[in-house]
Amino acid sequence: MRIRDIISQHKSIETFEALNLVAAVLSTKKESVMLNLDRDVDEKTYLNIERFLAEREKGMPFAYIVKNKEFFSEEFFVNEKVLIPRPETELLVEEALTLIKRNKTINNLLDMGTGSGVIGLILAKKTQKHVVCADISLEALRVAKRNGEKLGVSKLTRFVCSDLFSGICGAKFDMILANLPYIGTEEMDYLMVEVKNYEPRMALDGGIGGIQIYERFIEGLPRYLKDTGYVVCEIGGHEQAIKLYEMFKAIGLTTTVKKDLSGHERVIIGSWTSLS
Repeated sequence: MRIRDIISQHKSIETFEALNLVAAVLSTKKESVMLNLDRDVDEKTYLNIERFLAEREKGMPFAYIVKNKEFFSEEFFVNEKVLIPRPETELLVEEALTLIKRNKTINNLLDMGTGSGVIGLILAKKTQKHVVCADISLEALRVAKRNGEKLGVSKLTRFVCSDLFSGICGAKFDMILANLPYIGTEEMDYLMVEVKNYEPRMALDGGIGGIQIYERFIEGLPRYLKDTGYVVCEIGGHEQAIKLYEMFKAIGLTTTVKKDLSGHERVIIGSWTSLS
């Protein structure tokens, strides 16, 4: 059957997505598929294309189907055990890179709730600093370790299965990064189908108000952040920014909040001394 005819049977899928899914099966570029729509494919290829298109029709996220997601111009392996990296998270990485460039004493980092590893692994590659990647999910750590090998930073990274700081064993860090679950439990049923039905709830649900996991994180922070260290966290908007700002302030952190390109409060940064 021709590629054109296979795609035409799945009208509910946007054309650019269908072309990209076919390209993934054929291990080629979308542009090549567009130039060869009248190409006949063998039965095995046809069945693989059909499977990809059927999964997308059901609502499975594109990234889970092709097992890949770009982040910070790098390609990362992803599956249903990890949250799909979001473009908004790049702001957290950018802010961390700015701090590291400005403060030569920052050498050891902790990426808390690493998931697929995008934050910690990008920072390891860009800065050549040592990074501990921690997550409560062993399956997520397997994905992160695979991505670390792919990016060539295995010698700079260590992977720890830990419920927040419980498995960190008393070490202190120059920088602690966290993209912890921050969607309120009360909001979970209203998420998009492809998020609600496919992405791991553990990586999304932050408890009532979306801040309960961050409350536990902040409670443990003083024992693991050096006196000259920085904490950099992704958050979910204005209300959370206000609440977490007060929590940071209560433990003695000087704090600032950064907005993303959409104007939403997205990153909160804290330091025991100053942020200059």
